[in-house]
Amino acid sequence: MLAAKPDIVIFALPRWDGPFSSTALSLALELSKSARVFYIENPFTVKDVITDFFKPSFRKRLNALFFGIKKYNRIDSSNENFVNVTPYLTLPINFLPAGKLYNFLNRINNLLVSRSLASVIKSFEIKKFIFINSYNPFYFRDVSAYKPICSIYHCVDNISESKYIGKHGSSFEREVIIKYDLTIATSRKLFEYASGLSKAAYCLPNAADFNLFQQAPNISVEIPLETMSNKMIIGYIGSIDHRVDYNLLRDIVITYPDWFLLLVGPLSEDFNASELKLFKNVLTTGSKPLCELPSYVRLMNCGIIPFVCNKLTESIYPLKLNEYLSLGIPVVSTNFSIDLEDFSDVIKITDSQFDFVRSLQEEIDNDSEDKRFERMKKASSNTWESRVSEFWRILEEYEQFEIK
Repeated sequence: MLAAKPDIVIFALPRWDGPFSSTALSLALELSKSARVFYIENPFTVKDVITDFFKPSFRKRLNALFFGIKKYNRIDSSNENFVNVTPYLTLPINFLPAGKLYNFLNRINNLLVSRSLASVIKSFEIKKFIFINSYNPFYFRDVSAYKPICSIYHCVDNISESKYIGKHGSSFEREVIIKYDLTIATSRKLFEYASGLSKAAYCLPNAADFNLFQQAPNISVEIPLETMSNKMIIGYIGSIDHRVDYNLLRDIVITYPDWFLLLVGPLSEDFNASELKLFKNVLTTGSKPLCELPSYVRLMNCGIIPFVCNKLTESIYPLKLNEYLSLGIPVVSTNFSIDLEDFSDVIKITDSQFDFVRSLQEEIDNDSEDKRFERMKKASSNTWESRVSEFWRILEEYEQFEIK
């Protein structure tokens, strides 16, 4: 373990108060237990002024976005080591095709956002720091001018298969991986990809806040519990978007009309098009903060990961997997990623829609205290605390990394 922890600057795609829990934020918060962490969040654009102006999350950042005032915030008063940094507004340019205009405006955006890093270094008198770009290669593609002791790209998804950011992000990501000192990937597929480009690549999978799920109190939840008494509840936590197999979900609610399908997370246009909201036994909660998720998972008789199997999902190591297991509930998943093999002893991995739907009943019927203990035991070895320990070990192993 490194004797003296340097400061860490993380530039991330998710914002700290975004609609769902994220790998970047979870890793940053855990790192802040042993080092100062400056979390530069993804910039808002001028377009957001129009679409999000009256949203509380936008309005509380107005001074920072327009004037650079109150851009540093501690989101938890008990954690002095974690500072959130809000950059200036940027220009909305993702709709543009690749070319001279896009490149010109992208350089302007980078100049605006880079001021945040320069300001952090000066304001907090940072001498030695590690720079982590977490899945946001549109910015900081070259940080050598700021002289970090180590630059790390955090690869958390298959960017080429992402609907929105894949348009320009794929080529930018390759550039970042090549230029940065090392890459940490959250799945085996991403590790294989990064290994072909990076000077040094490592696999650091996602994890769960095991203690939160074990110890969090039962708080009130915004669903009609009186209508759910003595009913089986099949549950999913996470964004309900293009990764989800809606035909599979429809089959579940039709096959088990007396059960409830509880979906906890932000709803996308894909969900609205699926017409699942027309079923009376489908309950949605919308976005919920991480601290509330244990209360919803506790209601579930079985947790599900109903992902489609494609190029995007094969690179995913889902956060929700260890979150389900932290409370010991049965889990049924489609066979979308080779990373699931590590959990084959405690979850049910299915290869067909029929097998998935049938397995729900079987997993609930065959549940036991012994099985719940084994699931929680598995989750207890996949915590953010253990991942951060591995993070520091990786840096020690990396030959070019030295703290002087």
